[in-house]
Amino acid sequence: MKRNKVQDLRVSDFMSTDLVTIGPDDTIGDALGKMKSREVHELPVLERKKLAGVVTLLELMRRRNLPPATKVSTVLQVPPEVTPDTRLPEVAEKMISSGFRAIPVAKGKALVGIISRSDLVRALVATKALEGVRVRDFMTPNPQAVAENDTVEKAIQIMRSLGERSVPVVDKNRHLKGVVGMKDVVDLFARPKVREQYGEHAGRGEKILLEVQSVMRYPPLTVGPDADAHRAAELMAKNHISSVIVTENDEPIGIITTQDLMQFLAGLREREELFVEIGGLDDEPPEAYDEIYSVIEKEMRRIAEFTEPRTLTIHFQKYSPEGDRFKYSLRARFTTAHRIYHAHHFDWDLHAALKGLLENLGKRIQKEKERRLGERKRVRST
Repeated sequence: MKRNKVQDLRVSDFMSTDLVTIGPDDTIGDALGKMKSREVHELPVLERKKLAGVVTLLELMRRRNLPPATKVSTVLQVPPEVTPDTRLPEVAEKMISSGFRAIPVAKGKALVGIISRSDLVRALVATKALEGVRVRDFMTPNPQAVAENDTVEKAIQIMRSLGERSVPVVDKNRHLKGVVGMKDVVDLFARPKVREQYGEHAGRGEKILLEVQSVMRYPPLTVGPDADAHRAAELMAKNHISSVIVTENDEPIGIITTQDLMQFLAGLREREELFVEIGGLDDEPPEAYDEIYSVIEKEMRRIAEFTEPRTLTIHFQKYSPEGDRFKYSLRARFTTAHRIYHAHHFDWDLHAALKGLLENLGKRIQKEKERRLGERKRVRST
């Protein structure tokens, strides 16, 4: 993989020092108001001028049954440690593993800045790290979408289950009509009166029953599958968005998100061990993770015979298509020293679904290596 200058950049080169903060005794209503007015989704929490933690929009939406008068200290989260000298690929890795989209930058306990995914996207654009990479080879294929008349609540559930901030909106013919993201629905949470008017209490929190078409953004920003991935990153940086839809014949065939860009950047960090990120398994018992990592370790030993692994992200979705039985749908993104691979597999059994996913991934990698070897032989023969 081409060595990019972005690997050598540090947090101090791209962090923001225009800080919006909040105190632990302020309310989550105050936090939502600041997020809305300043268009930020993470607020550092300062107690006596020292960094105490972070309050995030994602956590507020997850616990949206809490009254607006609840103190920020109730939803406080501890971010990973980042200093001005931390290198950007390491920050990307910390964002992936922690789930934070912006991380406070501190010297000791003193807050000196904040580094966000948007800042890291700007770094990728500035260094032209994605030039020469085709969108088709970089995008996450077959993105999950919502219909125009689906409820905002359904869109939120899908975004949460996918670990994403936005999803495409399509009509009955799966033609792209718009995109809906967390930033489009934050206003519904920032204004309790609106939430009461359109919501109903259902035990676990407020359900937002507005239709997606009433909050979606149109027209969505798109690129074609044969475009340069650098172009997609430019669109994100210029328009302050977290995703670009990849279309063909007016249908969404893929999506590039800031999560994809973070995984690319994290993959540039030289490491001795594979970086693994697991998402979507919040309801599974702790021992399930031990089994998952055991299967991954075994399959990765086989895959390492064909390529140099860098990062592996697997997202699990659990749903119930038949009565009380659960089915697992798994999506993987695997970064190697040479390229990015995607795989999708599903099964009724969690272990079988994971093993099938990794076996499919291994077959694709082996096939790609055989193709490259075949090309080299043909070049030599000519």
